[in-house]
Amino acid sequence: MEDESNQKNDKNTTHANVSAMKMVQEEHDDVESKTADKVVEGLRQGALSAINSVAIDTQTLREQVEHFDGPRSHPDCLRLEEELTRLLLRLDAVDSFGLDEVRAERRKAVAAVQSAINLLGASCAPDDRSLALVAVEGDITQLKTPSDGSKENERS
Repeated sequence: MEDESNQKNDKNTTHANVSAMKMVQEEHDDVESKTADKVVEGLRQGALSAINSVAIDTQTLREQVEHFDGPRSHPDCLRLEEELTRLLLRLDAVDSFGLDEVRAERRKAVAAVQSAINLLGASCAPDDRSLALVAVEGDITQLKTPSDGSKENERS
């Protein structure tokens, strides 16, 4: 009888231990899940913050681009182009961590930087003003600026 009683106690103890282990595991999983959620949220916020910083810098540079009017070789044109390119590099360094929201925001920011680069390209006049092609009634007239500054026209 004592053996039966010991066996019952062992079974009860084993069952209690298994139940306790399940509870501990569930609590552990819950803590792990909450920790993982916090980590993902921190990564999301960090990525969105980096993208927002680039968006602010893009707007500042775009305003400068909108007011720029000069040749492509002008130091301001070169500086703006370099700074805009650096913004693209900053965006490339932002990891989306597989989050669609981060991916979408980064895509919008890249489009804004590209738009500013395109605007800069349109704003910067070509450096070589010695040769221009002008359409005149379906013909193309080549205007040359000789070294003395006067203009000669040649029909092609």
